[in-house]
Amino acid sequence: MNTLESKPSNGIKGLKHWRYDLGAGMQVALVSLPLSLGIAIASGAPPVSGVISAIIAGLVFPFLGGAYVTISGPAAGLAPALLSGMLLLGNGDLAAGYPLLLVAICLTGLAQILLAFMNAGRFAIFLPVTVVEAMLAAIGIMIILKQIPPLLGDLSPVAPTTLDSITTLPETLTHIQPAVFLIGSLCLLLMFLLNATRRTWLRRIPPPLFVAMLGLVLALVLGLDASYLIAMPDNLLEGGITPPAFGELLTRSDLWISMLTVVITLTLIDGIESLATIAAVDKIDPYQRKSDPNVTLRAMGVSNVASSLAGGLTIIPGGVKSRANIDAGGRTLWANFYNAAFLIVFLLLATDLIAMIPLTAIAAILIYVGWRLCEYRVFSKTYAIGRDQILIFLLTVAAILMTGLLWGILIGMAVEILMLAYLLTPSFRTVLTGRLTFVQALELIWRNLASLFRNPVIKVHSSTRDGRQHYEISLGSLVCFNLLPLDKLLQNIQNDASLSLIVTESGRIVDHTAMDYLHQLQEECLRSGRPFHLLGLEQYYQFTQHSLSARMHDAALVRREARLSTRAEKMEAFAKRHGMTFNPATLAVLDVHGFIYLRRGDRKQESNVMTATYHGYGIKVFDYSHTAAPDYYVEHRHTLVIVTLPDDIPAIPDLVLAPGHYLKRYLVDYQEHAPSVQIDHPDGYRVYTRNNDGLALAAADKLLTFVKRYPGVYVEARSNALLVFRPNRDIENTQGIEELLEITDTIPTTA
Repeated sequence: MNTLESKPSNGIKGLKHWRYDLGAGMQVALVSLPLSLGIAIASGAPPVSGVISAIIAGLVFPFLGGAYVTISGPAAGLAPALLSGMLLLGNGDLAAGYPLLLVAICLTGLAQILLAFMNAGRFAIFLPVTVVEAMLAAIGIMIILKQIPPLLGDLSPVAPTTLDSITTLPETLTHIQPAVFLIGSLCLLLMFLLNATRRTWLRRIPPPLFVAMLGLVLALVLGLDASYLIAMPDNLLEGGITPPAFGELLTRSDLWISMLTVVITLTLIDGIESLATIAAVDKIDPYQRKSDPNVTLRAMGVSNVASSLAGGLTIIPGGVKSRANIDAGGRTLWANFYNAAFLIVFLLLATDLIAMIPLTAIAAILIYVGWRLCEYRVFSKTYAIGRDQILIFLLTVAAILMTGLLWGILIGMAVEILMLAYLLTPSFRTVLTGRLTFVQALELIWRNLASLFRNPVIKVHSSTRDGRQHYEISLGSLVCFNLLPLDKLLQNIQNDASLSLIVTESGRIVDHTAMDYLHQLQEECLRSGRPFHLLGLEQYYQFTQHSLSARMHDAALVRREARLSTRAEKMEAFAKRHGMTFNPATLAVLDVHGFIYLRRGDRKQESNVMTATYHGYGIKVFDYSHTAAPDYYVEHRHTLVIVTLPDDIPAIPDLVLAPGHYLKRYLVDYQEHAPSVQIDHPDGYRVYTRNNDGLALAAADKLLTFVKRYPGVYVEARSNALLVFRPNRDIENTQGIEELLEITDTIPTTA
């Protein structure tokens, strides 16, 4: 693992990585240009305002810091809020509402700066995870509904609400323009195909840019009218920048309530998305650096103030552009600066070309972005966590679509409270059977409801263990609404102290958000080498097999034998045949060896775990799943084998044998070598070592004999352990597991 000193830094020190950041900035600009235009159009603002805000973000973010490989700019997630705010402030007139919206964006930025100085970034844990994900799904649905008319060629005024968008769909279908719809449908089809393909050569040009350029060509061929094309100002300085209408706001008191509503909505959504995005991007940072939420919030606040004064939109970190930056090799925030520089060049030299892009092509790009936020796998992932969560999710989505983002989020939080209260409420049967009086039942309900907001920390015991300070923290019920006291306590404990969190029997429930928090804490402690133990959850009944599902204290249910799934039954039979111990439970994965592969992604889980001593080696076989930004809802599944070497044979140097360029962007501290053995694999193999020495290359050549036997496997040696799996397969059958276990036959046993 990289030392802190070897990790790229921001600021002046980061300029030495300019070659990497310059190339990444160019790639990001090619993605950012069509997305920024589309986001502005979806927001009801002039198209150029999206590019202006992307430029402002790139010029400001590198100097204020807070993150490392995150790219900021306008985001599709805020487009519905901006559009509704513009319509509200302008009384249905987009042109009148736009200058007033710029005032709201400026005030939002000032509020973010104030919140950052108040260390408000930590308050994000107060929001239920499911409500935040439901908000993103609802935003995706809103984007799709708003972009259907331009996709079909209907230039009617935008519907003010989501319900209006739904009710006007039949009328929209009567206004289809065949030529426009032909271009739009082809562009939409290509957006899905190009983003789904695994063929690298098809994705050398970013799909949004390819679709926009194709739309431009088809618009020329079919002779589309200018009304169906992007409108760009003839002179950017004279007609491209709209100043905020501060004077109008001061003289019109009837706007103040509406302005306050818009500012609160933008501050809430901007803050939630910003903090969620930087946390997701940190998980795919090859250097495993950690962003500072409050510094990032302050940077977004300054960026929003500057953007509004230049006529731009709200600015937040973007998942799609950040992933493009990492894929292109970006290392520091200077990639934002180079992205802005290229956008300035595009804006100055290619304005006429941009004005030839059809609106239907931009609508196709945005519909795909919206689909990514709300596709069926978002719902299935939530259902897998628990039926309680899917109910909260669906009710929050419905509330947002019917009432708007601000009220919908508040309703979602109320639903979360009611769900927790219901789960803790004693059955009415206890009253009918006389075990509780009606008054006692009401008192119990009140105590349980109050416990959702009470400090969960029962006791803190400090001692010394193994020469370091140790803290033992006893906890009661732990839910999203009472996490802040625990988080504050942990922040005040020295970083090198060991921790034991004990979820006691006095607690009643640990909800999904709390489970997610505890898992993130485990991962952080593991990365920093801090001893950490989580105890007591074995007495809590798990709602589903998902490692992050909610749990209630019920020792009787825990002891009841669970019925195994078909997969678990097969794995249990395999384990018995090979003398392995078997555990069907789904648990959060903790990467004790520091494998590069296991660093990636989020929501990492292991299930159907088999362990044994096999041919003299420690063996662990398990089904592994994880998600990765920006597709945080898509679950990737593989069967992994980890082999731990005994102390009596020479250690294997850290190395990676990868098919094609698999994981290359994460191998930042490895050197690539040409394999000395010809590999019969269509894409060839890459050999990576951390040290260019004979021992590493000799070990790699020995392991390559296993690779020749089973082409397509990924082999990684790290901390004297081996990880083996097949990236091109999902869950292995028993024969596939037998094949992977043959890695033990090729492990070097002599120096």
